[in-house]
Parts: sequence; structure tokens; C-alpha cells
Amino acid sequence: MESWPLDRIPQLDLRAITAIVQSVAQMELSQFSPLSFAARAPHEFASMRWEALGLDDAVLENVAQRCNAMFHTTAIAPGGGALCGDLAQQVLQQWENSDRSLTFFTSGSTGKPKPCTHKESHIRQEVTSLAPIVADRTSALVTVPMHHMYGFTFGLLLPLSLGIPIRSVPPLPTTVEAQMRPGDLVISIPLLLSRFVDMRGWKTTTSEAGQGITLLTGTSPTPPEVMYALERQAFRVMEFFGSSEMGVVCGRLEPEADYELLPHVERGEGEYVNALVRCLPDGVVQHYPLMDNVTWTGLRHLRPGARIDKAVQVGGINVFPQYVASVIERHEGVKQCLVRLMRQDEGYRLKAFVVPEPDCDVPALHKVLIQYARRELSDVQRPGAYTFGPDIPRGPL
Repeated sequence: MESWPLDRIPQLDLRAITAIVQSVAQMELSQFSPLSFAARAPHEFASMRWEALGLDDAVLENVAQRCNAMFHTTAIAPGGGALCGDLAQQVLQQWENSDRSLTFFTSGSTGKPKPCTHKESHIRQEVTSLAPIVADRTSALVTVPMHHMYGFTFGLLLPLSLGIPIRSVPPLPTTVEAQMRPGDLVISIPLLLSRFVDMRGWKTTTSEAGQGITLLTGTSPTPPEVMYALERQAFRVMEFFGSSEMGVVCGRLEPEADYELLPHVERGEGEYVNALVRCLPDGVVQHYPLMDNVTWTGLRHLRPGARIDKAVQVGGINVFPQYVASVIERHEGVKQCLVRLMRQDEGYRLKAFVVPEPDCDVPALHKVLIQYARRELSDVQRPGAYTFGPDIPRGPL
């Protein structure tokens, strides 16, 4: 892979910070109405007042807390009458006088957010290898949150480095299709691409619908049949692999091809055989334990397998089925629970098999568990289907 010099990748400025504040606010507002926050350019968002978005003081406090946790700042929560851009100004002024680190949060084995901190220069280093691959793009269509690490790297820093405009839209297949145009770099996740293909019936057809459009996907493996279907519609599809702990590790430009390590990443040897080695911009060499089972097909090529910590991906977010099962088992009337990811023919969420206590009213328990899960689990953790039986089904293994 080719690399650009690090000084060609811009540092975070007010526009970038504003886009992240907007992403955080959009996430908070989406809990009430997923479609109520229309896509706006950062300068348009900055000139609005918080009260126009319908966010109350408690939600604004959450927005400030999330931004402070990400940038290690102590910005004061805005009032409803304040300009949306004022919070970004506060954060930027404080952050510029710090060590310029950012903390992203991912699910941990207990279901609690796990902080992963990176220097800004480390993430810019990743973009030095990513930007040359998509240097011909003229605009970016971003469907993922920019305050998450994947969205920050690919949906914000990469387009800024290319000097192209950014359009942020909800991750809905119909909305994305309506917004796509030739020259776009579309930042997406496998779930959205799968639904996109299913909606259009593209697994059995060929067209020129994707001519001139590049689709970039990551966070979890994209089904090969989805990748091939998109290529048959003339889309260019690229897939990247990494972790919140280390960042982007490798990528591939063809379905089912081996992943190639980015230039600054190497395979560990000796006592670091279960790690990846990264040469940081300041020359420091750092080792990162592998978070996934990996099959090496060459010195710089690999095929990732399942997560070592048993996480699965739901909507691009790490979820731990064992944790979800333990929460369900705490409810009265549940003797045992097993949770797994749905098969592709079943859907895109988790599925729970519940063994009820003897003489339990199963229909009533089912209704109660749905309400219980809404209180105790996040949206991506909640099972999309429940099955009940007298014992956990087990095969010969």
C-alpha cells in the first residue's frame, strides 16, 4: 500500500470538532426520534440554537459529558438559547492546550463501555495509508456516527484529508440510495449494505446503479454474497478490519481476498506472536494483543476469525451474548438462557433461548422479558426473538 506523508493529513480544527458535537447530539436525539435530526453541514449546525433541536437541559448535559469524555475537557453544558457551535469552541480551546488525545468507547465483557485512548497523530497516521486508495473521490456520504472510532477515522478525518465535502445521513437504505451520486465515498457498515442489497433484490441481478461510487465498510465481516452483489451493480467495494484498541489494521479491495496489513503495522514474532506491532509516528514501537483469532496467509496477509472475547457485531457495535444471557437469567421465572447472533436467514439481531422455571406462564414471561430488556439492555443488546423450551438445545459437540 502507498502512504502519504503525515503532514499531509490535517489536524483537528473547529469544523471537525463541530461535526463530532453534532454527531453526539444526533445520537442523543435519535433516542426520541431517529429521523428528527436532518443532515446539516457543520457550519449550519454551528449557527443553530440548541432549543431549535428540541433538546432539554438533561440531554444537553449528556452531550457535554460525552464530548468531555472524548476530548478530556471540562466544557460547560450549554443552555437551550446558546449557539450549537459554542460548545465546539469550548472543547477545541481546551483540547488544543492538552496532549491532543481522544478517547473512544466500546462495549466491554460486562456490557460497560470500555475506553480506548489514542493520540491524534496516531489516527492521522492510519489515514496516510487510507487516503491514497480513495484519492479520486469528490465527496463523502457518511452513515455512521463520527464520535465512534470507525466513523471518526473514515467518516471525518479521511474526507477532511481528501479535501472533499461531507454529507451525513441516517443509516437507512432508502435514504442512502436517494443521496448517493457518482464520485461518492460511502462510509457504511455490513448491516446497512446487506439490507440495501436485499431491498433492491441485487443478489440475482446486474446493473450500473453503482457506477462511480465507492463503498467502504468495516466493523465486522461483510457477507461475501453481499460484496459480490454490489460489485455486479458496478460499485467499488472496500473492506477494512481493526479494533478500538489499536485502530485500523488492514484492508482488502476484493471480496474474500486476504487482508493486507497497513504499512506501519507488522506481524508479531517470538514472545509477541499473538500481537501486532505498530511503528508510531514518533518512532516508538508498540505491541497490541490480537483481539480476534487470526489465520496468517503470509507475512503481511491474514484472515480474521471470531473475537477472542466472544463478542459479536450487531449494527456495527460489539455485543456480548453471554452478558445479555446473564441479564435475562436474573429475571424471575427464568431458569437458564442462551443467546446467539441470528443466522442470516433469521435477521440481524440477537436471538435468546429461554428455559423457564417449572409451571411458569410462558406467554406472560415472554411479554415481561421484552419490557425488562428495554429497561436493562441497550438497543443492540436486546434480543430480536425469543424461543422457549424445557432445556437448552445441544448438539453432539
